[in-house]
Amino acid sequence: MRSLFTKSLFALLTLAMIPATPLLGGAASDLGISSLADLGTAEAAFIRRGKLKQKAVVGYKVIVVVGEDEADNEVDTVEVSFNPSPGDPVPDSSTVTLSLRKVKPNGNKRYVYADLTFSEDAVGSTIETVVTMKDAAGGTVGTPETLMLETEDDGDASVRSVVIRQLDATNFLLKTVVVGDDDDDVDRVDITITDYVGNAAIPESVSVTSFSGTDGKKVFKMSTLTFEDPGTVPDEVYSLLVSLIDAEGETLSTEEIDVVVEGLDIAN
Repeated sequence: MRSLFTKSLFALLTLAMIPATPLLGGAASDLGISSLADLGTAEAAFIRRGKLKQKAVVGYKVIVVVGEDEADNEVDTVEVSFNPSPGDPVPDSSTVTLSLRKVKPNGNKRYVYADLTFSEDAVGSTIETVVTMKDAAGGTVGTPETLMLETEDDGDASVRSVVIRQLDATNFLLKTVVVGDDDDDVDRVDITITDYVGNAAIPESVSVTSFSGTDGKKVFKMSTLTFEDPGTVPDEVYSLLVSLIDAEGETLSTEEIDVVVEGLDIAN
């Protein structure tokens, strides 16, 4: 088995914006209340965290996660400007614009620019960035924030196990357990059957996007894998190429794994 994954660190910064919105007269005026700031904090879009990460193939990607914008949907893009220190690796662009790539189930919005390069290997170096949220008209949302981002390597998520298990006369469960995904980078698992003796799988290549799990562990499942002659498949060995893919379609790691198909007697 071969593994192409490595460990990573991430920079984290959380802040809150408090809008001051005037209240209309009446009782509010009588009480001397002139704005929401007098009553408490109102939710607004904020920069939850940023990352600068080496891609598995060539180059680097910039990632910013924005929180509390799922209702108002104010933030259209995110602008990141770089201010490298003398002697440090220099990015090929002083400012890049990140586009929305994914909205997480918890409402967090993930913005990405995936075509950054540096003058030299930048992994492990820290660079000062100014992060600005922008609306659709190009106006600034909230207040620009300064983040110190350490450039990470290409990730530490890995495949713990892959199971092919017979469910009935036709269908088989294909289950992949992924661990170490603390940054929630793995969006899908691509699996290709590369070698076997006997029956071909239908299909031979799949992308599994349905998963469950928390705290860095994810279980990806599909229950509709089948074979040309399902009854003869149990106890056969299949060689798989398993790739972990992020929300931008970038490969985080790839492994070759041999799997012995489990029959109904094991499943029950």
